[in-house]
Amino acid sequence: MLQKSYESNTKGILYVVPTPIGNKSDITLRALEVLKSVDIIYAEDTRTSSVLLRMYEINKSLKACHLYNEEKIKYKVVDELKQGKNIALISDQGTPLLSDPGHELVNEVIKNNLNVVSLPGPSALLPALNMSGIEANKFIFYGFLNSKKSVAKKELESLKDLQFTLVFYEAPHRFLSTLQLILDILGDRNISVCREITKIHEEIFRGKISEAIEFYKDIKGEIVIVVEKGKIDTNFEELLNEVKSEIRKGLSNKDAVKLISKKYGVSKNLLYNKNEEQKK
Repeated sequence: MLQKSYESNTKGILYVVPTPIGNKSDITLRALEVLKSVDIIYAEDTRTSSVLLRMYEINKSLKACHLYNEEKIKYKVVDELKQGKNIALISDQGTPLLSDPGHELVNEVIKNNLNVVSLPGPSALLPALNMSGIEANKFIFYGFLNSKKSVAKKELESLKDLQFTLVFYEAPHRFLSTLQLILDILGDRNISVCREITKIHEEIFRGKISEAIEFYKDIKGEIVIVVEKGKIDTNFEELLNEVKSEIRKGLSNKDAVKLISKKYGVSKNLLYNKNEEQKK
């Protein structure tokens, strides 16, 4: 289905609207325009959101859409959109769906051929990357690791060899145990710990994981952990063996080289040439 976001029709639009993560001045003019124009606002926590809305004198019907009612509420939202009502979805802070509720709702709206328009705006992710001093061109945003240590270990093992900067969100009570787990699985890499972004107590720690564990005895606030990609010695013999393995599974030579080069962050052309040389 092709969405033409602003073609006039009788159906409503679901707007995904980012809200400030700390500094209330970070809300955009467009976000305010949308919140003032829609018929209904669905919020992760109506108590938290009502404070922001009162600040900007926005008096709209405010309803809850959170982790525990999203599965049920999504059908009601679809009905309201079909009636021609415009709706905004907001979370407590930042951009909905990024480690926040909203995916089930948005997906249901899309399934019903209704328009979803997402506004750009505040998020802790990009400021943390920008202030980290760690390469930001290629990164993976992972959000929160699983609360079960055994599952979190498996998640980190799957990320260990990827040649991308890794970004995690973490809660204060799990912060030190998570750092220790990252150290154990990924090794002592350079990291950045960004705390309370855009707020008066904003601070950024830059150093090794082991240094961060030593530095922090306790921590408060919203936390973003940025971890540099692993440094690997390129062993082309092993990579070429993996290429052969993928070919035996049914991939073409070209697709196998593309898959392995992407997996390990090596030059596709270089790996292809070495693979051709080995055939001779």
